[in-house]
Amino acid sequence: MHHTVLAIGTAAVTASGCVWYLPAIADLQAGDDRPRSARTAAAACVLWWAALAMAGGLLLVVPGWEPAARLALAGLVAGVILRIRAHRQRRAELREDGLRWAMLDAGPAPRVPRPGRGPGARTLLGWLLVGLAVSSLGAVSILLSGGGPLAPRLATAAGSAAVVCAAFLLIGVGDVRRHHS
Repeated sequence: MHHTVLAIGTAAVTASGCVWYLPAIADLQAGDDRPRSARTAAAACVLWWAALAMAGGLLLVVPGWEPAARLALAGLVAGVILRIRAHRQRRAELREDGLRWAMLDAGPAPRVPRPGRGPGARTLLGWLLVGLAVSSLGAVSILLSGGGPLAPRLATAAGSAAVVCAAFLLIGVGDVRRHHS
């Protein structure tokens, strides 16, 4: 596949991702009006999409696809690290809120029962299936790309598939927690 086609496809995916990164940019611009965990999660989202956009631009400039793939993977890994940090910050914020409620002697903060096997499980399954599809396509494209011995390509395909699948799983867990709790 020609690099221009990959760059156009990446631009189309990045443009359609505006439903995620535009609200994230708004959260970042809100500053202290948003909790620290929300701002960190928004920074992860913007980082993911910015890395993908830059990788698409790199596909137009550099003759090989490897630098663009490395840039996209670096953005994905950095975004996952930020997402984990946001999760830890959120847990700390919830503990702090619990302590504040206890200091008011109003009892513990109200707990919402966890959803059963309802819409949350279906949402998580949907994210996981999309992650499996994307990671499988990426792995197959790496394997079919040629260029060198099979063992390094196989290792790269397996590693990138695992990272992409884990990223989609983390996004799905965050989505379920945000919308179903």
